[in-house]
Amino acid sequence: MKNVKNLLIPYILGYTLTWAAQIWLGNKMDYELLRPSGTVMWYVLALFAYRLTIEAFGKIRFIVPLSIIFALWAGTRMEFSTFLSASRIVVFFPFFVAGYLWKNEYTKVIRKFKGKIVVALFVIILLFVATNYMIGNNIPVDLFRGNHSYLASGMDNVQGMVVRGMMYLISFTVIFRIADADADKRHPFIFLGRNTMGIYFFHYPIMILMNGLMILNIPQLMNVWALFGVSVLFVLILGSLPVDWVYTNVMGLITFILFKREKKVEDEGLEDEYDSEEEDRFAVLAQRRMAIEELAATWDTSFDAEEKEDHEEGQS
Repeated sequence: MKNVKNLLIPYILGYTLTWAAQIWLGNKMDYELLRPSGTVMWYVLALFAYRLTIEAFGKIRFIVPLSIIFALWAGTRMEFSTFLSASRIVVFFPFFVAGYLWKNEYTKVIRKFKGKIVVALFVIILLFVATNYMIGNNIPVDLFRGNHSYLASGMDNVQGMVVRGMMYLISFTVIFRIADADADKRHPFIFLGRNTMGIYFFHYPIMILMNGLMILNIPQLMNVWALFGVSVLFVLILGSLPVDWVYTNVMGLITFILFKREKKVEDEGLEDEYDSEEEDRFAVLAQRRMAIEELAATWDTSFDAEEKEDHEEGQS
């Protein structure tokens, strides 16, 4: 139920908000809740699927390399498409499960690794090779979205598996390098990591409205640095505490309306029942121990009496 409240409901509302923004601007967009390819809310749906399955998949040995192999194979199948974000759920699952299984001990081992410069050079070489390979073979960047098969992305299966494999290799190598950074220090923008849902939920509908109202077509904004500044403002504003407070309370109100309140009386009664059973068990054990001690004391008394009688008979 927690995943439904925290992920599924925000997914439905976020998709609806994006759809409403498109319709308000006069754009044509079908309301395909089970095919969220035209929005960024696919990730919330993917998180919902991950949270439901991660405990089971997390117990499988070598789940990270196995999930990578499965994702490479899934690209050859047309059935892994935008429906229920099936393709993206499979493609990006290795990153989620790797993060789920990550331990602090791994970070300590990585930080003790001496070949940091070698890793950085390896990343640069991989990026250079991957970029030249894609340009030389006219491979579209749509492949990195992960929402279609290799054939639907305009390449054969072998090329698709090679590029996707390089994507995993480069990504995990970069993650390896980032994990080497000192994450123990507190940075001024650390609050943004706790308020990401507001950023994720609101930024795309706002971008659609800004684009539809021609705000982003202002000549002063038509350069990389201006767009970068707009992006930074988006993150700072939508990741702020007031926006997070609005998002949290609106979602809390919606879940309050849609779902029944949990009856705490029943829970407390159930806890009391368990507590009483526990107390009864200890009471029975205490009674048995007392009976054993009384029986042992009786035996000791009988033994002393018999020994006394034998001693008196010996004297007589």
